[in-house]
Amino acid sequence: MLKGKIGLIGIGAIGSFLAGRLKGRIAWICDADEAGARKRMRKLGLKARFVKKPVRGVQLVVECASQQAVPLLLGSLKYADVLILSVGALANDSLRRKLEAAARKHRHKLLIPSGAVGGLDALKSCKPREVLLETRKPPAGLGRSDRKPTVVFNGNARSACKKLPKNINVAATLALAGVGFDKTRVRVISYPAVKSNIHRVIVKGEAGKYEFTFENKPLKENRKTSALAAYAALRAIEELDSAMQIG
Repeated sequence: MLKGKIGLIGIGAIGSFLAGRLKGRIAWICDADEAGARKRMRKLGLKARFVKKPVRGVQLVVECASQQAVPLLLGSLKYADVLILSVGALANDSLRRKLEAAARKHRHKLLIPSGAVGGLDALKSCKPREVLLETRKPPAGLGRSDRKPTVVFNGNARSACKKLPKNINVAATLALAGVGFDKTRVRVISYPAVKSNIHRVIVKGEAGKYEFTFENKPLKENRKTSALAAYAALRAIEELDSAMQIG
């Protein structure tokens, strides 16, 4: 159904951003913090109902809560397409395979937005052999108070998703598009001199070498999140509407 109803899991920073822009389409909201969720819903003037777990009656379920919420989508795939923002959860191979199997079984889409980076088309096309993500964030965005540049993580994307679940979904997005969670290298630096979240991506593949740099403003509601991640989620929903219209 064109521009169908949406169920929202999580109404934190990104959830509130999406709900405010898709107000008339939000049918229900599910959040672990019921009191906080209801307060935000009132502030946004939402007519959606609060539910304790995802329910039917929507064409799309959007997860923007946390990695712990992603397993809820296994049930949602029975009746709707799903959009996952906590992409780091897919570093769990077993969960990812279950979600993919459920999507195939019920003929629904499992969608992942581009998040805080771009260039994924080039990454997918160049037959990548090496992928490096170097992320620099203000210390406050990492929950730190460093006064000099400090490497807080250096390893692969799988480990990054476990150690920094709220900060590094972009590593998971790159891993899924490229050489996988174990081969994608990640370096995260707490950097007092920057005010934006900066992602530098270096890709080496059969078709050449590519370097992308993204200097993203943090989302004002949550400095751990790049604003582009919220806009990318909104764009993914708009593109889904367009694809459904063409179909």
